[in-house]
Amino acid sequence: MKNKIVSILIVMTFSLSMTGCANSYGPSARAKYADLKIEEKKESDEKDNNALGGSDMGSILTGTQKVVVEGQDWGPAVVKTILELSDTIKNDSVNAEDFNVIELKESFNWAALTPNSKEDASKHIESETSRGVVAAYTSDENGEKKDSSNFVTIELNYSPDEGSPFCYDLFKGNNTICSPYNLKVNLKNGATLSTETGEEISELNVSETIDFDNAVYPQLAKTDISSVFEGPQGHKICYASYEVKEDNAKHPLVIWLHGAGEGGADPKINTLGNEVTALFSDKFQTTMGGAYVLAPQCPSFWMQYDENGNWMDNKGVDSIYLHDLKALIDDYVSSHSNIDSDRIIIGGCSNGGYMTMDMIMNYPDFFAAAYPICEAYTNSGITDEQLEKIKSLPIWFIYAENDTTVDPANFEVPTIKRLRDIGANIHTSIFKDVHDTSGKYNSPDGGAYQFMGHWSWIYFFNNECEENGVNMWQWMSEQKRSIK
Repeated sequence: MKNKIVSILIVMTFSLSMTGCANSYGPSARAKYADLKIEEKKESDEKDNNALGGSDMGSILTGTQKVVVEGQDWGPAVVKTILELSDTIKNDSVNAEDFNVIELKESFNWAALTPNSKEDASKHIESETSRGVVAAYTSDENGEKKDSSNFVTIELNYSPDEGSPFCYDLFKGNNTICSPYNLKVNLKNGATLSTETGEEISELNVSETIDFDNAVYPQLAKTDISSVFEGPQGHKICYASYEVKEDNAKHPLVIWLHGAGEGGADPKINTLGNEVTALFSDKFQTTMGGAYVLAPQCPSFWMQYDENGNWMDNKGVDSIYLHDLKALIDDYVSSHSNIDSDRIIIGGCSNGGYMTMDMIMNYPDFFAAAYPICEAYTNSGITDEQLEKIKSLPIWFIYAENDTTVDPANFEVPTIKRLRDIGANIHTSIFKDVHDTSGKYNSPDGGAYQFMGHWSWIYFFNNECEENGVNMWQWMSEQKRSIK
């Protein structure tokens, strides 16, 4: 069993209407009088209760909610929830400190892996967390600030350790969107909202269930995440894509291949699991002079080498998705006449780094450049002949020295040496570790927050990869295929 757990841990490292009382009077005046006195007593008690901070100060509003999800360095985060309420709220009555937000979501039962635990680790649990409220205001339906409205937006605190809508399954080795994922939004005791007609609202009855198909994804607003391609070998590959505006000019195509945790059939997973949204950003697009972006999603794992699902012990065998992926790229290029076929750049992380190497070694004359990150194509599985084929291709390797998932000593380090020994066109960005560089997140000791050493793709998406004063994004913008 211990050996099985160790194997599973390896998989893990590869890669979240108003109501009132209906009074019932008796037929006699005495009964009516008695009921009236009871009602007066209740009102008096309610006033006393309110003076002491009770919650029965006003009416209840019903409503629904939808969330805003944004990709971060470490993956996606639910950053806001937008309440659609049954009455119009005055903007000056909305205060962040008046709200309680509780997150209840599907989680992997990590505690079940601890020694002596009798719990079944294969069964997911539901975890409950209080989400900090950092701002609240009336808004439009998309969360943009607006005067009095029936929409109220609540901005939530998030960090590498809170707010993710993804659930990572250790046994399956990938992420899925949490099901369930609920947000319970309440007003604190004594807090009220005011409607435009002056009514005091002391309680909210908002639907807790979050529908991620109806969520707002600002970073994906200009992308297509609904396309599916079926290759000649019969594999269906979902993909996300970003297109440059028609300008009668040629533009490069940048391909991103995700890691092990982001496979499946929902491109929200592979574009938000790693911060692929950086490639759609104004900064990257300006540097590239406008670039098409193609982000295919593998149905399982890029490293899978047979139809039985085997992948983790791949010693240097072609992916079963190799030719279908190439067919997808060919189809996408042929469907977009503004793509410069001499400026196709391919890269990815971990499993996707393996697939990057597999693609360039099989199609060495097709690409203008490659950028494998913490790549998982074992050096011992690469022949000298394969390296000879790619020695003229500009390749920029990225990894962290403390990567314990894909040990550089068995992957990048010897492969880079062999390539340099034959005069290959190699660039590298090698980091000691992977830590937060934004200054927002700290470790318990007060230093910068430490990510897993495997997560070196964070530096790429933050445009922090350089070599001898050469910026990697700028380098990418200058690459052009020289071999016909």
